[in-house]
Amino acid sequence: MFKHDVCFMPAFELARRIRAGEISSSEAVGQVLDRIDATQPTLNAYITVDHAGAVQAARHADTLVRAGEQIGPLHGVPISVKDIINTAGLRTTWGSRLMRDNVPKTDAVAVDRLKKAGAIIVGKTTTSEFAHKLLTDAPLFGITRNPWNPDLTPGGSSGGSAVAVAAGMGPLSLATDAGASTRLPAACTGIVGLKPTLGLVPHNQVPDGFNNFVHLGIMARSIADVALMLDVVAGEHSDDPHSIGVPAPKALDSVAAMAGGGVKLAGLKLAWFARMGNELIDDSVRLLCEEAVAVFRELGCVVEPINTMIENAEPTWRVLQQANWAARFYTRLDEVQTQIDPSFAEGIRIGGQYTGQQLLQAIYKRTHYFRLVQDWFRDYDFVLTPTASRLPLAATHRALDPIEINGRDAGDMRLSWVPYLNLFDLTGHPAISVPCGFTDQNLPVGLQIVGAWYDDAKLLQAAAAFEAARPWSYRKPST
Repeated sequence: MFKHDVCFMPAFELARRIRAGEISSSEAVGQVLDRIDATQPTLNAYITVDHAGAVQAARHADTLVRAGEQIGPLHGVPISVKDIINTAGLRTTWGSRLMRDNVPKTDAVAVDRLKKAGAIIVGKTTTSEFAHKLLTDAPLFGITRNPWNPDLTPGGSSGGSAVAVAAGMGPLSLATDAGASTRLPAACTGIVGLKPTLGLVPHNQVPDGFNNFVHLGIMARSIADVALMLDVVAGEHSDDPHSIGVPAPKALDSVAAMAGGGVKLAGLKLAWFARMGNELIDDSVRLLCEEAVAVFRELGCVVEPINTMIENAEPTWRVLQQANWAARFYTRLDEVQTQIDPSFAEGIRIGGQYTGQQLLQAIYKRTHYFRLVQDWFRDYDFVLTPTASRLPLAATHRALDPIEINGRDAGDMRLSWVPYLNLFDLTGHPAISVPCGFTDQNLPVGLQIVGAWYDDAKLLQAAAAFEAARPWSYRKPST
């Protein structure tokens, strides 16, 4: 029998107690593996669980502690990694039948840094196929479900990572965010999801390092845990041009300075966008987000509502993303389309029909959006938005079907559900989704906070102040 309940223990606390010998890594990993096994039939958060490898790594971690060896900040802590990020010797399927047996020979840079910090990877979490949609289901593994209500989706594409963190299957998960994929699932499952400044966490898997807008994301239940993980994975790497010369965030030190509650943010000026290229927003989402905005005012901020209609960046994002998919699969589409998700096949097909001029116009428009957002940060310290315009969709909702908001047809899912998110992937600004309340149906709602380039530590300070004023990590899903 285990002596401690570690499944919902913060990573920073678990790491401290493992270092002190109060809890063994074997105990922590054992409980997390048991939790995965117990929830996998209902929630389906993992594609691959490395039972044997994790147990062996935990035993080795315990040996190092007993020997008094120098250990890293995540020593012995069980974590998960989204199944599109390379893990040496552990299969990485991208949620696709096409990659079912893919076993990378080397780790992604961020994974390597996590391992060197002592983290133990217990498995690879579910993702929509090639992370292409805002839901988490794929032909390879089926449907991943929301722990607050299994009839609903956890969002996507990093839905498995979000569910793992929210439901006690490891306190940290390394995810990705190209258009919404960390922040949306975080909002849907009541946890924290950070998309750092582009390049702050190097991404050495993308084929185009210069035009890349795929960020590596961090998912946790608390701001302190996000800061701890960010300090581990951030820093330049020669394979990622956006990472070269980036400053160390020193995020945990910044967040620790805000600890103790009663924190004020006097003098800061924030912009509040209730809408950003969308006409509709769910009444309950808007209510809870506006209550969160009021908290920032209580903390001493000046918050200005921005009612100017902002152009939806999704059409530009769509050209860039679908062209990227087509570059990889269009010439093989006839061969593979019966094996892949129909919505992914449709995106590839459309992407293969764009002209060079259309692609370059989208690249130009990306620069326009960057300069637009840069202008905001001349006047404001942070930007606040809802993370999503409505609550989670049904787990069985199809990606190409329209969605409803307040009982009205809202049309395309990406255009209307997450208009607040892909803009900041294109511009590269750091953005975090934090829980800002629960509806009468006990469903979480997320608030997005956006900061200036390389202000990730300041962004986490603001999020930590909000967390101290309106804590959330004590809430646990029933599933």
